[in-house]
Amino acid sequence: MKIWALFTVLIALTSCMSNDHADEKPISSQNSVDSVQIVDYYNRAALFADSNQYYRGKAHQLALKNGSTNCVATQLFLEGKAFLNLGNLDSADAIANKGLSLYYQPNEIGFRGKFYNLKGNTNGYRRNLYSSLDNYVKAEKIFRSVNDLNSLAGIYSNIANNYFSLKDYHTALEYASKGYQLLKNVQEDRIKANILTTYAIALNKTKQPNKALFIEAKADSIANLNGDPMAKLAATIGYAEIYKADNRFDSAQLYYNQCIQLSKKLGVKHFELMSQIGLMGIYDEQNAFQKVIDKGDSILILAQELNNRDVIHTSKRIIGKAYAAKGEYKKAFIFFNESYELYSETAGVENQKNINELRLKYESEKKAKKILKQRYQLANQQKEIGEKQLFIGMLSFFLLLAILILFFVRKLGRNKQAILELQANQKIAESMIQGEEKERTRIAFEIHDGIAATVAGISYKLGADTDKNEVIELLKGLQEDSRKISHNLMPVDFDKVDLIQAVESFSQRISTPLTEIIVLSQPMNLQFSAAKSHLIYRVLQELIGNALKHAQCSSIFVKFELLNNELTIQVEDDGLGMTDSQIESGLKSAKERISALQGKMTVQSSKNNGTTIKIQLET
Repeated sequence: MKIWALFTVLIALTSCMSNDHADEKPISSQNSVDSVQIVDYYNRAALFADSNQYYRGKAHQLALKNGSTNCVATQLFLEGKAFLNLGNLDSADAIANKGLSLYYQPNEIGFRGKFYNLKGNTNGYRRNLYSSLDNYVKAEKIFRSVNDLNSLAGIYSNIANNYFSLKDYHTALEYASKGYQLLKNVQEDRIKANILTTYAIALNKTKQPNKALFIEAKADSIANLNGDPMAKLAATIGYAEIYKADNRFDSAQLYYNQCIQLSKKLGVKHFELMSQIGLMGIYDEQNAFQKVIDKGDSILILAQELNNRDVIHTSKRIIGKAYAAKGEYKKAFIFFNESYELYSETAGVENQKNINELRLKYESEKKAKKILKQRYQLANQQKEIGEKQLFIGMLSFFLLLAILILFFVRKLGRNKQAILELQANQKIAESMIQGEEKERTRIAFEIHDGIAATVAGISYKLGADTDKNEVIELLKGLQEDSRKISHNLMPVDFDKVDLIQAVESFSQRISTPLTEIIVLSQPMNLQFSAAKSHLIYRVLQELIGNALKHAQCSSIFVKFELLNNELTIQVEDDGLGMTDSQIESGLKSAKERISALQGKMTVQSSKNNGTTIKIQLET
């Protein structure tokens, strides 16, 4: 299926949206002011769909009035991107050619790179991938010559997306990594989100799903922090594609639907089409054939509106497969045949084979029905009464025997389950005692090594007649240590708050300016007892505390995910990592407590690459 090809050109489109005047040096201050105003008009046009034409018209009038190459080129480039959003590739390509024909001063040569980038986008939509790459390479050379690292990062991301279409995922990862390394030079949040999303997709395609989700979480965080809807759109589609590739279809569908709603709000139809066909692909893999058929018409209408022949071909093939599975061979034949005619040179031998088979089935369908009817009428309806009685008697005997066996098996199972529950509760109680003992020991050490040592230091300095400011600073530190210990000792009433709320509250309290703790979760209803929630909470307290104290990390992610009655909790940091001996000694108690809950805890860590701890529990 060619859905991935669609994703590449979509990311290419949004990745090209670099700062449109960041590296140009305006001829005059008025040119600079007018260029900024033109950019503002197009930003408003993107945010307010109802006023799109009005703001684009205002920008065009201002460029004509100013007349400078800087303002004209800025307006042309932004108008070309607007046409890309609307799927008008001919107009976008014509504008790119017009922009390349302008005469530029040496300090304006960066505009040529932007228009080569625009031509790369239009060729990408038309599936002319090698021509698209050629234009991107020309843009790359220009941006390198003017040291425009902001635009260069977007070009690397675009090149990576073309290699996705060519299914060369390792080369795609190479260029996506180059874009990611230049991220600090990127000014716009939406471009940062797109570069991070491209990098995350490349990681996922090269079998690194955990790191991919970590990077995508950064893109989502940027979008949420500054409220940029285009950045949110990129992060949302990135999550959907990663979850779909990992066969986590429930999560993928959630993000695809969010992307559809946001695309309609912003008027970005290509993202809407991307999400719609992503959903169709999921329905196809789940054999939900009626859902494929129900969604087919709307996708084909939107694809025809955007003149996306690749999507039309792919959609017709999937719809044809759905009709075939439902036994409606005439309709299936029509869709397969239209798909084959649309892309006969690329559809392949397998598609032709399907068409031939369906043609044969359709032509023989009436004959087959007639033969079946005759066979039914000629069937022997006078079976011997003895054979019927014997069959019914044997069936009754085996049914009675199965009921008796089922009764005794269920009774034994209930007894065994009661014993297992009793043992499990005993283990939980023992683990809670063990955890509380460890917590008391830890608090004792913190009081002895922290508060007690600080008090001794204050006593010494007071006796030595030290400057009172030093004593005040020590007292402030003593107050902060006392506050942290008291917060950790505070009991949690799990009858009033759930586990995730408790962890979020704890994370907010202990986050520091040097280390951010982010809790990620989907809406979920965890049916845990208070005792079980308390034990899990204490384990997470320990894991987060260990990362803060020893990992020297800048970020800690705590992710909750519920799938098929299994809760997965992942604590991930980007710190120093742990050795095997540190894992064995430092996490032994936490593993034992999770084991008591009939759960599993795994650790992945390597030097300077952080630590990922995954906990899996049945709900």
